[in-house]
Amino acid sequence: MSEQATGTKAGLDALSAARDDLDVSFDAAERAEKSHDWWMRSLIERRRDDGGPMATAVARPRSADAVSALLAWANDNKVALVPFGLGSGVCGAVLAGADQVVLDLGALTEVRSIDETNLTVTVEPGRRGSELEEILDEAGFTMGHWPQSVALSSVGGWCATRASGQLSTLYGNIEDMLVGCEVALADGCRIRVPAVPRSATGSDLRELFLGSEGTLGVFTELTFRIHPKPEHSIGHCFTMPTLEAGLESLRQILRSGWRPAVTRLYDAVEAGRNFSYVGDGDRPVLLLLGEGARPRVETEMREVAAIVAAAGGEDQGSEPVDSWLEHRNHVPSFDDLLDQGLVVDTIEVAIGWDRIGELFETVTRDGTALDGVIAMSGHVSHCYTTGANIYFTFVGTQTDMDGALALYDRVWNLTMERTHALGGTVAHHHGIGRVRKRWLEAELGDAVDVLRTVKRALDPNGILNPGVLVDVD
Repeated sequence: MSEQATGTKAGLDALSAARDDLDVSFDAAERAEKSHDWWMRSLIERRRDDGGPMATAVARPRSADAVSALLAWANDNKVALVPFGLGSGVCGAVLAGADQVVLDLGALTEVRSIDETNLTVTVEPGRRGSELEEILDEAGFTMGHWPQSVALSSVGGWCATRASGQLSTLYGNIEDMLVGCEVALADGCRIRVPAVPRSATGSDLRELFLGSEGTLGVFTELTFRIHPKPEHSIGHCFTMPTLEAGLESLRQILRSGWRPAVTRLYDAVEAGRNFSYVGDGDRPVLLLLGEGARPRVETEMREVAAIVAAAGGEDQGSEPVDSWLEHRNHVPSFDDLLDQGLVVDTIEVAIGWDRIGELFETVTRDGTALDGVIAMSGHVSHCYTTGANIYFTFVGTQTDMDGALALYDRVWNLTMERTHALGGTVAHHHGIGRVRKRWLEAELGDAVDVLRTVKRALDPNGILNPGVLVDVD
C-alpha cells in the first residue's frame, strides 16, 4: 500500500469512527466490484490484465450530512472521490484507481414524499429505479422513465448521465422530469435548487449538474415530476417497405403533434434478429405504443396508423409490441458475450431528420466492412420534432483481448467520426465518461473551455471523479 493510501485509510478510519452515519470498507471484493461500471472496454482490459485498477476504499454515507463531511475531508486532504450509484453505466464514468475512494451512494434510498397535488416525488439518489416505480405504482402514479437499465440503475445515476427512457417521446427525458434538487459541492457545502413549476431566476442550475457525471457535485436529493398511471394503452407493429419510409413516418408523426410513448424503428438486420416472425422477417419493423386517457390514445393511434399506412406500412397487430414490452430488458451480459468470443457494444447518437438516413446508411455500411465485425445495425428509439436518436449495435469476433480492444476502438472511432462529420451529437443518453471525451471536445469546440472553467471553480482541487468528462490542469 502506498504512503498516500495508508494516509487515506487512516483518515477514513478516523472520520467514520467520529460519525455513526458513514461506513467505510477496505474489503478487496467490494473495492473490486465498485471500482468500475460496465464499460465494455474496461471489462476487456481487466480480462487482459487479470484484474484492473482498484480504489483504496469504499465509503458509504447514510445521510446527506455524511456526504458533506466526506467531501469536506476529501477536499482538505486532496483525496479523489469517485461517485457510484449502482454501477450500471457503460461509458467508463466509474473507474477508480489506487489512492482514490469510491463514494457509494447506495445507502441513500429514502422516498421522502409523494405530492399527489403538485405531482412530484422527492427521493434520495441511491434508490433503485425499478423500486421507485413500484412505490409510485402502488400510489397510482408513474415517472414514465423506463431506461433499459431501470432495475440496475439509481435515480441519481439517471441525472448524472442525462438518461433517457424507452417512453421518452411522451414523457420526456430525465431533464424534463427533474424539477428540483440538492447537491453537495466539493468543499462539502450543499446547495438547493427549489422544486417549482418554472423559474426565471437566472441560469437553470439544474442543468449545470445534469449530465456532469459526478465531476461538479453529488446529488443528495431529487424531486421529479410524476404522472397518474395511464388508464389505457394501444400498441401497433408495422412492417415498413424501407427504412426511409419508417423514418419519414416518424418525422410526420412528430411534426403533426402526436406523441406516442414508444416510437421504435428497427432496421432490417435488427428486425430479423428480434422480430423474425413478423411479416416476411426481412423488412424494417416499427413499434408504436400510445398510453394515457382512453379517448386521447384512441384518437392518437388511429391518426398515427394512418400516417404509417400512407408510407406503405403494413399493420401486424399488437402482439409484437406486447412481446417487446415483456422482454425489452432481457439482454445477455458483456461477460457472457466475451465468453462466447464476441465483442458487442451499443453506441447511441442523435441527428436531425434531414441527415438521419445518411448517418444510418454510412455507419452500418462502413462498420460492417471493418475487419472482424459480423454485424453493424441500428434502431431509432427516441424521437423529437427536430430529429431522432440512432442506437447502433455492433457484433465482432475476438480471439484475444488485445484484438478485442483494437476492434472495439475501430468501431467506436468510425461511429464517432461519421456522426460528427454529419453534424450529429456523439451522445444521446449514455453520457460521456471516458469513451467519448475527445469527441466531446470536437463537438463543443471552444465551448469546452467553459466546462473546464466551471470545473475549476467548483472543484479547485480536482477531487470529484477525475478523468471523466473533461480534463483540467
